[in-house]
This record gives sequence, structure tokens and C-alpha cells, in this order.
Amino acid sequence: MLDFVFRTHLRLALHAGLLFAVGIFVSWPIVHYRLRAVAWPAVQAFRLILRLVGPSPSIARTAAAIFLFNTIAIFVYMASGFHPLLPKVFGIWTGLNIGVIVSLAREGDFIQRSRPTPEQWRPPPRLVAVCGTMVLALELPCFWYSIAMGMSMGHAVQAGVQPYAAALETRAAAYVGVIVPLLLCSAVAEAIAIRGTAAPRA
Repeated sequence: MLDFVFRTHLRLALHAGLLFAVGIFVSWPIVHYRLRAVAWPAVQAFRLILRLVGPSPSIARTAAAIFLFNTIAIFVYMASGFHPLLPKVFGIWTGLNIGVIVSLAREGDFIQRSRPTPEQWRPPPRLVAVCGTMVLALELPCFWYSIAMGMSMGHAVQAGVQPYAAALETRAAAYVGVIVPLLLCSAVAEAIAIRGTAAPRA
């Protein structure tokens, strides 16, 4: 299963990473010129995350909200591979949305709402740095490889090599067995990193 995910789909995962980078690049003028119609889906996703997390959330609740959102969304992106073009579109679209959401988070709303109360644990700076690195090392590759599996599924379906249901079953098993545990680790690390970033400095 590991071989199927990471070795078979390496080339397509690199392709997905480039598409994601294109989306990040495109997000800059959208944020800079405040193109609200284009940014609307990202804003709604951001607000959904805020509602799931709530004010002054625990690390467990933050991690659960991130894990639930990412796991469902990324699976849907992978499962869109009726045609290889659809996962590619989602690769760019997600990069665009991430760029917009990061800009929104920098405005302080998410940081303010995530600020711990005095009795809540505050992770040390080194742990925050390690967790932030873990998020980049786990979450983004999980997304890229999931998009890659969607793209390969689209190629197989369009070429008549496999019917959609059979191709999705293979990839769903790999997703649950490999991607989901990594997304869980990433969500916990991200929750700790957010707590540390939100905590006011002494």
C-alpha cells in the first residue's frame, strides 16, 4: 500500500505540487485587489473552520476540526477523478484557497479566537517550530499524493483500464490506510502550532 501511494504516484505528486504552487501564486492578486467573488469559497471555508473550532478551543478540538475538514475535503478531491482534469483543477483551486486563507489568518481573526486562556497549556517555542515543520512535511504531501491518485484514477477510467468504482476502491483503501493516519498526525501538530502562535508572548 505504501508502495502504491508513494512510489507509483511520485511523478504525479510532483505534478500536483506544481499545480498547488500555481494556485498559491494566483491567490496573491486576488487578495491584493480584494476580488471577493473569487475569494468567496475560501472565505466560507475559513468561517466554517472558525465555527468548528470555536473561541479559545482546546488543542483536541482544534485538531479534530482540522482533521475532519482536511480528511473529507482531500478525499473528495481524490474521488473527483472521473477524468484526470478534475483533480488538477482542485490542485490549483486548493492552492488558491490556501493562499487566501493564510492571508485572512494573518489579519488576526483566527489567531485572536484561538488565543489560549490563562489556564490552558502553552507549548514552548521549539515545540511550536517542530510542529509547524511537521505540518508542512505531512499535510502538503498528503494532499499532493491524494491529487496524484485522483489523476491516475482519471487516466485509468478514461483509458478503459478500470471502471470508476474499482479504481476508487483501490485508492480509498490506500487513502484510509496511509493518508488518513498522516493527516491525523498533521492535525495534532497544526493544533499545537496554532496554540503556540496564538499565545501572547511574555
